[in-house]
Amino acid sequence: MLQFFVSSKGRSQQLDHDSGPFEFGREPRPGTHRCVLDKDPYVSKDHLRVEELPSGAVRVANLSKRVAVPLEDGSHIKVGEARELATPLRLTLGQTAIEIRKGGELPVDSTVLCTVTPPIATAGFRRALTLDPATDVPDPSQLTRWFETLVSVQRAAASSPEFYQEIARAVVDLIGLDHGLVLLRKGEKWEPVAVHSAPGAPRVNYSRTVLERVREERRTFYQGGGLEDPSVSLTGITAVVASPILDPDGGAVIGAVFGAKVRREAIGPSQLKPLHAQLVQVLAAAAAAGIARVSTEAEAARRHVQFEQFFSRELSDELDRNPELLLGQDREVSILVSDIRGFSRIAERLGARETCLLMGDILERLTARIYEHGGVVVDYVGDGILAMWNAPLAQADHAARACRAAQAMLGELPGLNECWGSKVQTTLALGIGVNTGDALVGNTGSLRRLKYGPLGNTVNLASRVEGATKQLGVPVLITGTTRALIGDSLPTRRLCRVRVVGIDAPTDLYELHGGHPTPEWLAMRDAYETALSLCEQGEWAESCAALYPILRGRREAFDQPALALLARASECLRSPPDTAFDVIELSHK
Repeated sequence: MLQFFVSSKGRSQQLDHDSGPFEFGREPRPGTHRCVLDKDPYVSKDHLRVEELPSGAVRVANLSKRVAVPLEDGSHIKVGEARELATPLRLTLGQTAIEIRKGGELPVDSTVLCTVTPPIATAGFRRALTLDPATDVPDPSQLTRWFETLVSVQRAAASSPEFYQEIARAVVDLIGLDHGLVLLRKGEKWEPVAVHSAPGAPRVNYSRTVLERVREERRTFYQGGGLEDPSVSLTGITAVVASPILDPDGGAVIGAVFGAKVRREAIGPSQLKPLHAQLVQVLAAAAAAGIARVSTEAEAARRHVQFEQFFSRELSDELDRNPELLLGQDREVSILVSDIRGFSRIAERLGARETCLLMGDILERLTARIYEHGGVVVDYVGDGILAMWNAPLAQADHAARACRAAQAMLGELPGLNECWGSKVQTTLALGIGVNTGDALVGNTGSLRRLKYGPLGNTVNLASRVEGATKQLGVPVLITGTTRALIGDSLPTRRLCRVRVVGIDAPTDLYELHGGHPTPEWLAMRDAYETALSLCEQGEWAESCAALYPILRGRREAFDQPALALLARASECLRSPPDTAFDVIELSHK
């Protein structure tokens, strides 16, 4: 086993490699064990290959095609050259220093390890910090230095390598140990992510024995009275300490903070005491808090990006605070479905590129009006939009919001026609259907791709109502359930009672007027509704007479619903049905 200690621009890391070739280079290469040094501009794409030999030496090959590799003794490994060298070995690649050592388990007898009070996450209750009377009580200046160092660690960006490096440095600076490491658990292995050593301290390995004990019992262990194994004299280790980094739930060890003392003349304690171990435990807690913060921020960012695909910024912020709103729930919702009239012919005329530009402009404008009125854009289907109100957040006036959004969408047509009229060679028009009813609302997509929206008959009926705008000749239709909620707050006209394709229950349809109603429109509305009521009661001649003021004197722009009602009443006069009827069967979507 080989160990690589890599230092560059104030950053250091330790890499363990079991067997086979190990490479260094500026770019990754799939299928190889490699350390990527992409921050060092002087490292070649493929720069160095190291392989352990049976003799205990290492073969070092210079893969670079332009620069030699300098060694500590002043010699160089030439371009294309491979040399067998003894370890420990130090060399330089660009601005990166690399030390290569034979790896080995640090000999520690786990049966004589000491421990301290478990971390808070595993203790199950909050407690005040107390010092063991048997320990040396730190003076005020020491306490100040400790707290300043801990604050420095917490201020470091947890998403950056410097965060772990600050913790490893604190193990050395706060306690006076010679080596500090931060290791993360990767599967069944421990991966050092930060290494810091006191000046002049010889390299040492970490102890898997201690780390496994920490992992199994989820608490801090230390040995501070000198290691008794005879082989320790080869390394001069006198003390070790390791504390667990716990996951946010405190149930699993995801890493560890490790420290070691070398038997040599240096500033710092000759033995570890409980207070030192507790301080390492505080550093491990800081590491756990940083990791949890990064995870929380990443999850929040991911959710926020997903939410903003569908919601206004304000609604996205609320969903970010309470993601459970995305769970499936039964809600009364108002659904809006829109469609661009004759879009297939327009697309054929424009071609793919111009069609995409047109659609982008249309959808951007219409979506802005939906967001403006607090709606959720559930989906874009071709040239159509499916939008929703009253979920995930409650909106007492959801039906009125949906209707006002429909009016605002119609208000975008003059600007669109002014911009695109000459290119599309026709007048752009919309059909919009609005329906209110119960639906199951939540994530209707998958875990991989969020699709928040409603499911149920309410959505299907809204789609059919949008289709009915083509047959009835008005741009916006709303159902009776929506009309009951908005009352007389917005101008509407009851057009008919219909049964749409695929849905047995009949529904009342109302025209939603696109703007402020004029006296002429209100008079037309009243005359039409009178004629409709007479027709539904079987008074065919009276119905035709009531429609006459609507049609009289016109040469163009006849009211399409009035013409359709007149044709219906006239047909009944020509061939009276057995009984009066009030439901129109719509033959297509």
